[in-house]
Amino acid sequence: MIFPVFSVFLLVLHQLFSGVSGREFYSSINEMTKVFGYEQKMLQHVQKFLADNQGKLDFLKARLREFESERNEAREWGPAYFDSPLNQYLLNKRLTVDWQRVENLMETSTGEKPLNRLRKLRNRETMPDKKELEGAIDGLLRLQYVYRLKAKDLARGILDGVDYGTQLNSEHCVDIARLALRDQHPRLAHSWLMEAKDRLTGGEKEKNLKPQILALLVQAKKELEDYRGLNETYQELVQIQPASEEHSKNYESFLEALGEKALLNKSQPILEHPPIPNEDELVGEFQAYSLTCSGHWQLTPSQKRHLRCGYVTETHPFLWIAPLKAEELFQDPLLVLYHDVIYQSEIDVIRKLTENRLIRATITSNNESVVSNVRTSQFTFIPATAHKVLATIDQRVSDMTNMNMKYAEDHQFANYGIGGHYGQHTDWFNQASFDAGLISSPELGNRIATVLFYLSDVEQGGGTAFPQLRTLLKPQKYAAAFWHNLHASGVGDVRTQHGACPIITGSKWVQNRWIRENDQSDRRPCELWDDSLATFAQILELSKRNEEQAASIYQTNIS
Repeated sequence: MIFPVFSVFLLVLHQLFSGVSGREFYSSINEMTKVFGYEQKMLQHVQKFLADNQGKLDFLKARLREFESERNEAREWGPAYFDSPLNQYLLNKRLTVDWQRVENLMETSTGEKPLNRLRKLRNRETMPDKKELEGAIDGLLRLQYVYRLKAKDLARGILDGVDYGTQLNSEHCVDIARLALRDQHPRLAHSWLMEAKDRLTGGEKEKNLKPQILALLVQAKKELEDYRGLNETYQELVQIQPASEEHSKNYESFLEALGEKALLNKSQPILEHPPIPNEDELVGEFQAYSLTCSGHWQLTPSQKRHLRCGYVTETHPFLWIAPLKAEELFQDPLLVLYHDVIYQSEIDVIRKLTENRLIRATITSNNESVVSNVRTSQFTFIPATAHKVLATIDQRVSDMTNMNMKYAEDHQFANYGIGGHYGQHTDWFNQASFDAGLISSPELGNRIATVLFYLSDVEQGGGTAFPQLRTLLKPQKYAAAFWHNLHASGVGDVRTQHGACPIITGSKWVQNRWIRENDQSDRRPCELWDDSLATFAQILELSKRNEEQAASIYQTNIS
């Protein structure tokens, strides 16, 4: 580093003297006096140069110690370090925002060689970009919303009651709040901004952070209609930066738009999360999904009392000597969890088959398959003919479900990372998707049933929520869930709407077997009535009422 520094130093000297080149100084005291004055300016420039470079070196040394400390911590934890979404967020932030600052500082001739090397590394396709950073923050916000977590706990590294020892500073909190505001989550933004304000330490680095926090708080309070709090925040902001014309103009515009100044006394209590809805309240689909994921919606003990556990032997003769362990989770529609139906050796083969093949998962919209925040995972499809293990699994699925696997779709494997989820959806296709030509092999019909294998345990979160059934399946490695997507009449069953809950910590691997309805009529025949309009229990109740009515009429006639 010494030689580049002095190269720039000599360049500065050259530039200072270039304007008087060729002049003679030694023959004139006056001219020598001028040169002495020039030298004073030179010394001032050199002192400034050295001070700037010393500050740069001090900053880089501090960042180096900080990055090395975080890497050493990650190395000590091993792979478990990345189970925490906070650690994944901090790594993404370090590799995007923090390293960008280092690069900008090094972007001088003194750091040309290491700068080129840094750029070469940062331009690798495997390096995260700004979108990755936003995705990490979006994952944290999703966890906070779905599981009703507190920003104060998240900033302290506490995720759903478990302390992971990772702290967020004020700047991190502001980053998260800014994205929450952009995505129209003012409650969450407000909670992060209040936490950012509480975490200010008064250091030089945070000197300009407080005005940013207050300005963002103004936006959040306006969205939440906390006019008194908004007014107080505006006044605090103007007091900190009284010379800011922008703040003054915005404050005046706020007062004019508010109209009646009596509203300045209007204050709304700002809750981080809305209250849990009552049983008779209407809720949106995503809210129902969230309430099921968080465990606030559950079946009552009386609703569970008819559910059974046992061994399945009747679907195939082989099961007489090797019965399957089955747990009934819901009866109508049927939802069953089979235990210990896939083996570690098979999972090892699957992981090798999927290596370097995962891509960002998509959803089917009205016109095309698109990447969406509704589904944040990576997946791949592999045909059953790719390995004998996949064919073996299909035979086991047939034994479990008594379904014909000949026309099942390719095996789908999916991995969910930080905040990874798949919002509420149904596996069966609607008619619009068929009409738009978005369904492969439409001649095979709709997805009559689903088998979902859990290939890993998940430390926290990651369940499969069925909001209309108020049922949450927690991932259990080696288990598989089974349900029918269609009524026996072939109509899609909306009650099977489900979603993959966000991962709090850990990594979730699943395998989907989607079974088509072609050649299944002997396995699941139609009922004598349209079961999409009435359940068997409702038919029995209606039949009973008709019999009672007929008996009453008969008694009336004979009397």
